[in-house]
Amino acid sequence: MFRISCSTLAWTMRPSKSLSANPYFVFLDHFRINLQKRDIYQLKPISLAKIAGRKWREMTVAQKSVFVQIAEINRARIKGRGRPSVPVGGVRRCRIKRVHRDCSF
Repeated sequence: MFRISCSTLAWTMRPSKSLSANPYFVFLDHFRINLQKRDIYQLKPISLAKIAGRKWREMTVAQKSVFVQIAEINRARIKGRGRPSVPVGGVRRCRIKRVHRDCSF
């Protein structure tokens, strides 16, 4: 059986390398961190995803709701960030269209 700790929502406030808006991917990241806390590092990513997928399908809707809430928080963060109006380089670049010259003399 998979148990969710009470600090799961506090876990969302940690700096994360992935801000997934998909509840399963939030669960997968959480599952991977829990395995690392138990010093289990030798699993290949495919094996890890298969095990996590089985756990995800066994979970009830109430257990999944925590990860759905985290995904909604992440979705709001992503939506709030928006796209920068100026590219990262700081310079606006425009496309230059090539004009085809007529080859007749």
